[in-house]
Amino acid sequence: MKNQTLLLKAAQQALSDILGYDEATAYCMLLQKQEKELESEFSYSKKYRIMKSLFEAGAVAKFKPKDRDFFSYLLLPPSFLYFSEGEKVDKEIIELLESIYLENHSEMLEKELSQIILKDEKPLLAFLLKYFMKDSARLVTDEMDYKKILGSRSSKITIINRKENARKSGVIDKNLFFEFASIPNGNEIEKREYIGYMSRNASIKHVVVH
Repeated sequence: MKNQTLLLKAAQQALSDILGYDEATAYCMLLQKQEKELESEFSYSKKYRIMKSLFEAGAVAKFKPKDRDFFSYLLLPPSFLYFSEGEKVDKEIIELLESIYLENHSEMLEKELSQIILKDEKPLLAFLLKYFMKDSARLVTDEMDYKKILGSRSSKITIINRKENARKSGVIDKNLFFEFASIPNGNEIEKREYIGYMSRNASIKHVVVH
């Protein structure tokens, strides 16, 4: 494996190329749980604009815990880099960032996320399949090439391809259930985002995975 310090510098450059400098700086700080540094680096208004930009880039989500009435931002895994347009990011760089995410933030994905809004569900789903799937997954979604991300483990996934279906759902290891519905992004009907939830509730008889 390449020197980790060099990989981190390469990762920061790759994030800057895709997200923008300020957005990449904020993402790296959040990834490494440097919230105090983030607060001192950016004013409230600039941080607000940066988080909106990170949401549009698929680097953060909005979520609402059961005990709250408002949405907060949730840092998403760096797996969105697999789906970035333009120059592709080295897989070794992405996996280094994913390892940092697993160490610092994976507990959030262990919780039940009752309401979550995503720009695109595919990067989060790819991360869950890559690091949380042990035995199998059954998904109702549009087609996606998981082999380039999961390698031979992609054979554990059964996909029911429904291109015209606005809902994406599935079960991972008969334990983790997710469902997302495509909705317009504000007043821009042509732009879409996904709202839904993830649950580890054992009672998932209502799940449609035929």
